Parts: sequence; structure tokens; C-alpha cells
Amino acid sequence: MNIPVLVIKLHGRRVGMLFEFAPENAEPIIRFAVDEAYAREAFGAEPVLSESFRAAEPAQQQSFWLNRVSPGFNSVRGLRGDIQLPAFFQNLLPEGTFRKHVADAAGIDPANNFSMLAACGRDLPGAVTAEWENIGKAALQDLVTQGQDALEVTVWSEPFQDAISISGVQPKLGVNRDADGRFSGRTKHHDTAIIAKLPSVEYPRMPQMEDLCMRLAKLAGVDTCEFELADMKALAAGHRYDLGEEVQGRFLAVTRFDRGPAGRVHFEDFAQVLGVSPENKYSQSYLVIAQTLLDLPGCGVPAVHELLRRIEVNDLLGNADMHLKNLGLLYRDARQAELAPAYDLLSTHVYLGTQGHALALLEEGKPDRKAKDDHRKPLLTPQSVLRFTSALDIPQKQVARMLREVARQAAATWLEPIQSADITPRQRRVLLERLGNHLHIRQAINALKNPVLAAAWDAALQTPASPEVYQPRLAGF
Repeated sequence: MNIPVLVIKLHGRRVGMLFEFAPENAEPIIRFAVDEAYAREAFGAEPVLSESFRAAEPAQQQSFWLNRVSPGFNSVRGLRGDIQLPAFFQNLLPEGTFRKHVADAAGIDPANNFSMLAACGRDLPGAVTAEWENIGKAALQDLVTQGQDALEVTVWSEPFQDAISISGVQPKLGVNRDADGRFSGRTKHHDTAIIAKLPSVEYPRMPQMEDLCMRLAKLAGVDTCEFELADMKALAAGHRYDLGEEVQGRFLAVTRFDRGPAGRVHFEDFAQVLGVSPENKYSQSYLVIAQTLLDLPGCGVPAVHELLRRIEVNDLLGNADMHLKNLGLLYRDARQAELAPAYDLLSTHVYLGTQGHALALLEEGKPDRKAKDDHRKPLLTPQSVLRFTSALDIPQKQVARMLREVARQAAATWLEPIQSADITPRQRRVLLERLGNHLHIRQAINALKNPVLAAAWDAALQTPASPEVYQPRLAGF
């Protein structure tokens, strides 16, 4: 019997093992078994693996870790019937086009989740690694059966482990910048410090549009990651993507906040935090995220305000993709969580005409359910903000004041960057129409009482529509 095993480490320290076991006449089981040495440590005393692995009470933490049948430690059946890794580990895998890119390079089946984790195991998001080790037959038997039954097992051959895992479906590469300003591929001795988000055949000027949206968010007060546009000519790393005419364009170089001069910084997205599989990243609600932030000592009310600021900015931009995997926690000191900087901000409305929101504001079944479905209305209204803040028991007036300031900053500072951005005339027109017709922007322009600014917005909206014809070839990101 072949039983593959990956040793899971956090900041280089072994915390457990992930193994796949196929009992006779039964579907495979993928299980995470925590090492007893790690389990004996109080949660938070040692580097934190995931908030989803926190017991209800500190006294229960050790028994929580050692309960191998816990749902959070075991495989689940996906929506397509596939056997998935435990949610925390499933969310470490690459997605979409990039997943196929990794599988092709590794010579493995992209549908095999365990093999995909093995292929990317040395360069995963955050400070987690999943590496192959020959642990020996005796240790393997004890791991699988806990000494209860004898197994005739064979040792798993070492898999390819030189890939990098990056979430999201856009074409991308892990790179580093050399002294000459060139972006080259990762070597075996250095982590990738930069994610190169490449142009797309299906979505023209996507790097330029994301750069613009990120810059607009920053102008409105959002805490963003570091990013910059770079010419494709500066990309020295090879790839197999068909970029069409966009190969002569530009890419977005995003500095990884989970890598730094002192080494890896642990990170987990909110799908991991909430124990949700990637295919359910549009479940839950922003309220659930806010409640989690409020309970974390390193986050609290300021992090909830930042979350609401991002919700408002995404609503203005028409970004319907701020799902659970596009929000996360960062552990700079390895123990205390903070809200990670914003990343992956893009106006999906410009490309797909979407005007909705990735998540509900309040839990499903709450009074705002009908309002959530009316995508013509802002997600954050005085009524919904009142319900949101009341549910969290935080001051409503502070939030309302902050959101008005976000809209005013957008109205005062966004027009010039949009007009000068290297995007297509149609994209510019669609984005300006979205903003110019948004209730909060109109209210902000009136509140600013700046005739020159109001005239500039009016002039921008009266620009004749471009004859450019654009039809995206895909239905989603």
C-alpha cells in the first residue's frame, strides 16, 4: 500500500504530518495529524498555524489538536465529487490558469490535490511548508493506525517540489528583482519576493486596470500592499502562457507581504480562518469577518473600520470579487494576527458588467437580504451600517463619518488618475459612468462644494462614448 506523507512545518518547525490513506473498498482519507510536541504548547505561545485551529477554551487546546477525527483535520468531498484536502491546506493550492501552469511544469494531474500541494510545498503562502520526508515504515504505520493494526506499506517516491503556489486565477509568476532591475525566476536558494501578474488575452489591460484600482484605493485611505507596473521587456523569467499581443505590454509587480528580509511572514486568507473550502469562497458574510477581527487583540475596531473602508471602495469601483480569499490575516510576530494589506482590487464591472458584491454584508436571513440583491443600491447605506454596527456593538457615528470621508476622498482625487491611466477608452468610460452615477460620489461632490471639481466630473461624464467594441471571452475571473 502506497501512503504519501508530507511533513508540515511552520517557520521551519515541524507541527504535524499530512497523509493520504486509501482503506480497502472505501474512499481515500486525507488527514492532518498534529505532532504531540506542538500540541502540548498553549495556543499562541508558539507560532500560530491558523485561527481555525483555535479551541473554544484554552484548556481544551491540547485535546483539540490531538483529536484526529476533527472535521478541520480531515478531507472533505468537493462540490464536483472530488476528495479535497482539509480546508486549511486546500486553500494553499494555486487556482485556475496558474494551477494548470504548475501541474504542467510538475508533470502531475491538476485534479490531484495532494500531489499539487506536494509540488508547491516548499513555496506556499505564509510561513507553512509541506515537504516530503522518508519517515520509515514503522513511523508510518503508527501515524495511520496509531499502533492498532499492522500495515504492509511502501515508501512514497519523492515528488517534484520546485513550484510556487499563488492564489487567484490570473496568469502570474513568482519572481525576484536583480540589481539591474530585471525580474527573474526563483532559484532553489531564494524565496520569491514578487508576484508578477501578467497581462491576459481575455481581459485587455488587466495589469493597468488593477494598478489603477489599487492606486485609487490607496488615495481613499485603504492600506494596500506594495505594487508597481513594469514593462514585459523587464521580465526575464520564462513562462508558458499565451499572452497574445499583450506580451508587448506591461505586468503588475506585487511585492509579497508574506516574505521579508527576516524570512517568511505567516499569512492565512479568510477561507482558511473560517475553515471554508476555496469553492465556497463566496459564502459567509462581511459581518462574520468583522466579528472575527473584533475578537482578535491585534485587530479590533480599527481593523473593522479598515474592512468597511475596503467594502466601500470596492462598491464604488464595481469590484464584485472581494471574497474570503481576497481578505486575510498577517502574523508579523508569528503570534498576533492583524488584517493583511489589501490586494487583488480590480473593477470586475469594467470587464463583466457586474454590479453586485462578493459577500453579503450581514448574515443570510438578516433584514438586509433583499437590499443585498438590489445591486443598484450601495451596499453600505445608513440603514445597513446601523444594523452592521449594532450587531458588533461598535459606535455607528464613527463608521458613518469614516465612510463619508472615503467617498469624499474618492470624489476629490480619483478623476485625474482615471483620465490619465493606460487603459482603453471604453474601460475609462465605463468606470467613470459607474462612479459618476454612484449615489455616494454624487453626495460627496455636493458636500465638497467645489464648483471646479463638480464641473470636471460633469465634463468627464459628457465625453462622447468610444466606438471601441469589446467583448470578454470568459464569463468570470
